[in-house]
Amino acid sequence: MIVADVRGANPAPPVFDTGALSARPARHSHQLHAQVACDPLTSNRRASGRRNSRLDAGRCERKGEPMIDRQDLQQARDDLGRKLAALRRSRGLIQEALARQVHTTRSTLGMVERGRQVVDRIFWLQCDTLLDAQGELLAAYDAYRHLQSRFQAQQAEAAQRARWGAVPEAVMAAGEATGERYGEVGDNRRPPDRFHGERPEAGRTTRTGQVSVVNAVAGRGEEADHDARSRLLAELRRHLLAPAAPKQPVEPLTLSEVRQRVAHLHSLYQRGNYAEAVRALPDTFEQANLLTRTCTGTQRALAVGSLAAANLAAAKLTVKLGDPSLAWVAADRAARVAAEQAEDVALVAAAAFSVGTALLAMPDRVGDAEEVVLAALDGVTDTRDSASTGPRVLSAHGALTLLAALIAARQAQPAAVERHLDDANALARRLGADRNDLWTGFGPTNVMIHRISIAARTDQPQLAIHLGEQLDTSSLPAALVSRRARVHLDLAAAYACSPGNDPAAVLHLLEAERIAPQTVHVHGRTRHLIGDLLTRERRAVTPGLRALAERAGIAA
Repeated sequence: MIVADVRGANPAPPVFDTGALSARPARHSHQLHAQVACDPLTSNRRASGRRNSRLDAGRCERKGEPMIDRQDLQQARDDLGRKLAALRRSRGLIQEALARQVHTTRSTLGMVERGRQVVDRIFWLQCDTLLDAQGELLAAYDAYRHLQSRFQAQQAEAAQRARWGAVPEAVMAAGEATGERYGEVGDNRRPPDRFHGERPEAGRTTRTGQVSVVNAVAGRGEEADHDARSRLLAELRRHLLAPAAPKQPVEPLTLSEVRQRVAHLHSLYQRGNYAEAVRALPDTFEQANLLTRTCTGTQRALAVGSLAAANLAAAKLTVKLGDPSLAWVAADRAARVAAEQAEDVALVAAAAFSVGTALLAMPDRVGDAEEVVLAALDGVTDTRDSASTGPRVLSAHGALTLLAALIAARQAQPAAVERHLDDANALARRLGADRNDLWTGFGPTNVMIHRISIAARTDQPQLAIHLGEQLDTSSLPAALVSRRARVHLDLAAAYACSPGNDPAAVLHLLEAERIAPQTVHVHGRTRHLIGDLLTRERRAVTPGLRALAERAGIAA
């Protein structure tokens, strides 16, 4: 039983548990914590008291129709569930008895009564008849679905505007990254006004005297996403390979401000806002480079670390956007810069991770990726008995170990995969919690996410689905939006490999798109998966697939 009635003309997108991320959308219908396009553009601005808050909120409203938020939707679910529970008790029935008569389980009925699940209209019709509700339950269910459809329409409009270039008004809590160097940690303040001041409009000239392609891309929600990705990559190549000299003197920022920018850059990436991350990159590079030339002593060491961290962000972006060769350039720069701070084992390891990731994404370079990663692991392992080994080193060590598992999976070495995953799990237990040091997102939950991903990529779909049922993402740092989306993409791939499970695969794809649209639209394997699903499409059971393909710029 799938939560969204996939046989209807306008199916509801899937909603998932905030705690347990189920691989079976039918059994878990509460919503996963995620950044939804409309929310940061309204609630953050209201909280900050900006004078444009009413205007921005109004952009998410249909004319003459009040905004519906998730609390309204949850309240409606709660009321519906309480109504069912009250009617059941008034008829003297226990949950197990009613569940048996409507052909479901007691646990499902209990979740419905607690507002955690809604199920389909047939269920409510049966309950209405058995409890002699005189149409009251069915009418309440229909009212909920009407409210839900209005909410989805409002969210779709907001997402279409924000998909390529939504601009968070506040710094994405740099404090979510729990290290204390190179901009990993910050408070909840915005970056300096010089960074978050008035942005150039699409087609306007930036302070370097050039027209920003990214500004134009971010301002055209109607443009196909694959075109936007190409333009973003072109902008990245220009910044990394042939940066333009500023036409006027650059006003230097303080070390603290530059570190805050670097943290913001990584946060944009982790939240799946790639267009805005590319927009932020050139100024961050410029300021970090300037600091390495002007700072001395301890401050210079921190400035060098910030420059390395900025290159790490650039490498991640270019891999995600589909140019691993360019990512290798950025990762190699990060490694060379980090080498100046050889005593910072964690930073050196993070740079090696970035190089290994770029090599793994390149054709016929898996052996080189393995060599880089295993050598880096040897360097980190030398410090494992040191009393000074803190969360940054453990996190970098763990991230490298997970990458080694992915490499072993690519090489069809299952014993090595299990060994690396077990090692990563041990490191996660030492770390003690899900963290985001050096923007690795490493912790126990991330180890499980990698187990699911490897199972999905090594023709073990049932194992991936089973692990997905056990996964709880509630403890992940809030910034890891795209990582949450990645789980749904891996589970979609697993379901697509299981006969008759295309509807579940589409539901996971839709949920991933809701969480992080850009992540879905630029992800190469996911685009191929959508194309494969289209070739065997049955519109009656996967009605949301064709619209998803259109939003991702994939020809049917």
